[in-house]
Amino acid sequence: MLSLESNGGFTLVELLVTMTILALLLALGLPEMGTYLQNAKLGAATSSLYSAVQTARTEAIRRNAQAQLVLTDTPVQTANVANALAPAVGGRNWVVRAASGVVFVAVETKAGAEGSSSTGAPAIVVAGAASAPVVFDGTIPFNGFGATATGVGYSIDVSNPTAGICASAGGTIRCRRITVSPGGQISACDPAAAAGDSRAC
Repeated sequence: MLSLESNGGFTLVELLVTMTILALLLALGLPEMGTYLQNAKLGAATSSLYSAVQTARTEAIRRNAQAQLVLTDTPVQTANVANALAPAVGGRNWVVRAASGVVFVAVETKAGAEGSSSTGAPAIVVAGAASAPVVFDGTIPFNGFGATATGVGYSIDVSNPTAGICASAGGTIRCRRITVSPGGQISACDPAAAAGDSRAC
């Protein structure tokens, strides 16, 4: 008597149905994954800049002398960059420098394209501002008490225009803002977060 044995495996129809479902799920998920990655990149850039502002304030207190965070387009490899740099409101690089007599010494530097293998225009864009009557030139100075040397507050907006519009303007990208109060308190916030949210500005 012949016995019928079941052969393991998939039929062609089952395989096609499975592949169609996977393709559909990927097509639906990829845009969200792209947004997530862009938001993560913004978060990392904000964290780096936040750390730089904290470093400038800490150095001012430690040295009991003025220290500054300076946004600049001057390459950070420039000789004597602490004194040779030109501040820029939307500079892609930043330098933390501290006063040492009549000159500055570099404490920490970072190139905007560092780690990205990119020499073109940066994806992450920063734009700083100061409270009146100070006009922001790209520099946030701290005095030996840890307060801003100018007695006004500052803010730095971090965005990624190539990825999309900020959520605060109706887009999907979670742009960030770093604020420095006149007394030197530093915070990072999300301009799109609702009032009452701990992330709100």
